[in-house]
Amino acid sequence: MTYDDKTNFIRVRALIAGRVQHVGFRYWACEQAERLGLTGEVENLDDGRVMIVFQGMPELVNEMKEKLRRGPSMAIVRQVIFYRERVKDDETNFAPVY
Repeated sequence: MTYDDKTNFIRVRALIAGRVQHVGFRYWACEQAERLGLTGEVENLDDGRVMIVFQGMPELVNEMKEKLRRGPSMAIVRQVIFYRERVKDDETNFAPVY
């Protein structure tokens, strides 16, 4: 399978609550997603949560979900809610939203 073949990809939106802003969560999420070869984006929400949308092979998406349940060392993750979404065929990287 080439990177362009996204037939088996899944896409997930995660809402993470707790102490997840001002602790490097977006930077950490980008680093983790890039290591796993996932595409998507991450942003801080006005209500104090972090939202991350990511896609890739199911086993890699599941690995990212486990990482998000723990978060970076300075974070305190209290709740993570996952939603399935449609795969974006034109997405090619992972980036923070400012």
